[in-house]
Amino acid sequence: MPLNRRSLVFMGLILVCLVAMISPVAADSPQFRVYSTPSGASFCVDYHCGYSTPDDFAATPNSWHTIVVTMDGYQTWSDSVYLDDYGTTVVNANLYPNPVAVGFLDITSFGADIYVDGIYKGNGDQTMSLSPGSHKLLLQKPGYYDHEEQFTISADRTTTLAPGMTPYPTSSPYGDLQIQSIPPGAGVTVNGDYKGTTYPGDPVYVTQLTPASYTVSLSMPDYQTYTETVAVQANAVKVITATMVPAPSGSDTTGQLTVGSTPSGANVYLDTTFRGVTPMVLSDIPAGNHVIVLRESGYQDWTSSVAVTGGSYTAVSGTLVSGTTPATSASQPTKSPLPVFIPLAGIGICCALAIMRNRE
Repeated sequence: MPLNRRSLVFMGLILVCLVAMISPVAADSPQFRVYSTPSGASFCVDYHCGYSTPDDFAATPNSWHTIVVTMDGYQTWSDSVYLDDYGTTVVNANLYPNPVAVGFLDITSFGADIYVDGIYKGNGDQTMSLSPGSHKLLLQKPGYYDHEEQFTISADRTTTLAPGMTPYPTSSPYGDLQIQSIPPGAGVTVNGDYKGTTYPGDPVYVTQLTPASYTVSLSMPDYQTYTETVAVQANAVKVITATMVPAPSGSDTTGQLTVGSTPSGANVYLDTTFRGVTPMVLSDIPAGNHVIVLRESGYQDWTSSVAVTGGSYTAVSGTLVSGTTPATSASQPTKSPLPVFIPLAGIGICCALAIMRNRE
């Protein structure tokens, strides 16, 4: 039986509905779409934390950003990802459960910034727990070439490293930046690329830069963005100390926390809810009293109460003591539901069309 015009129109509308149901919505601006396996993990884009997978996050296009995905009971995942100036960049983080037995890295860094497997571990000498296997170490310090090496961790054993760093020669073509903020807790970008977050007594080092002019920006919640154009010279360290100016606003009922630990990499629980790993910045925390718990394998839990004031910054840092304590209950991160309004809307339209068709 040949199809008449009305039938063809009806079938076309049905096809449009199905396409609308399965097609992603175009982003208004370039953004990341962050997934994890398992889902429901906490993630940070640069210094913005507190989001749960799967979710979207808009960021500055044509620049590099650091994405860190964490989940209670799983190893931290991190990567540096480039965001184009169009569409959505999909990030998939496959999380691995924490091993039953861990090993330890005892590192003497000689004041350098420490990165293990691309994850920032703080500045200064530390003994940190790591999963058994091969790992990658990166040390960065102004006036010195970056140091990289592979090392191996064995279960229930301590690996000791004290790598010497090579200073720039007089003829070196490189210069460096040392960037701090008052107060700390600001995200730092250089020419749009995220370079790290300032912490108390822990500036951001940007090393091995070719002499030129660079645009340095610092951003943090409740404060105006600080921007400065600086000239980097060979064999010189340009020190930037940015005094952050509070943003004009009315009564603010939330504040922010910068949370650190020695050693770094401890799980952070705010009022029994897992929020990520140290060091990190927690924004939009309701004013009032809260309880912070720091937890890491091979160490006793560290617990402290903290008072958050609206529109202000508070620093919290704990020194973990070797040993174990009975684990206390901590809720899993809240899972963000998938956006279902688009499929539901499509189904509703299709059902309405079907009813109209039957009535005809």
